[in-house]
Amino acid sequence: MIYQEKANEIKGKVEEYKRDSDTWKVAKKSKDTVVYCRPSTEFHGHLYKAEGVIDASPERVYEFIEPKEGGPRTKWDKAVKCIENIETVEQDLVIVRTCTHSAAMGLISSRDFVDLCATVRDDNCIATIAASVEHPKCPAEPKYVRGTNYACGLSCYRIEGEPDKTKLIHICQADLGGMLPRQLVESSLPGAMMDFYHNLRDALRKE
Repeated sequence: MIYQEKANEIKGKVEEYKRDSDTWKVAKKSKDTVVYCRPSTEFHGHLYKAEGVIDASPERVYEFIEPKEGGPRTKWDKAVKCIENIETVEQDLVIVRTCTHSAAMGLISSRDFVDLCATVRDDNCIATIAASVEHPKCPAEPKYVRGTNYACGLSCYRIEGEPDKTKLIHICQADLGGMLPRQLVESSLPGAMMDFYHNLRDALRKE
């Protein structure tokens, strides 16, 4: 019950971030993807929002982005080293551990995150939303810096009249932990989000 309440709280925050159209500034932009940012209200860093259209149905896109042990995500997402299912709370509500590769030419070492992840569906969208939690089966390990994800998510929206296209909105607010200079984090995260969209499009094209 506690996890379900937490999932509802995450959903409310992610929906609020997606609705807000007034406080964002452009952090990075390409011909098919835009990354926006603003100060986070949950920690000392920034909240990021990326938007782009993907040439695949929402169901297909979701299959590729779902943070699922044994799923396609680890095969194409170059930031992710592994995804481990820690606990299945109920259908569409799981606790997963995600380990990342080092980033920024090795300046950011490997991280791990333990997140409560929920799948949310309606007629217009299928989404995975998440935030970090503590779990007794997953203590911190010396070889990883434990990071914290505040309310975040990936939302796959249907585009009217175009069933094989998806508007993908990515909400990210990650505290990477450790003693990283804020400037390093703020310069690397928008680029990492752009790479996520690029690599996803490549993976879907190759299928």
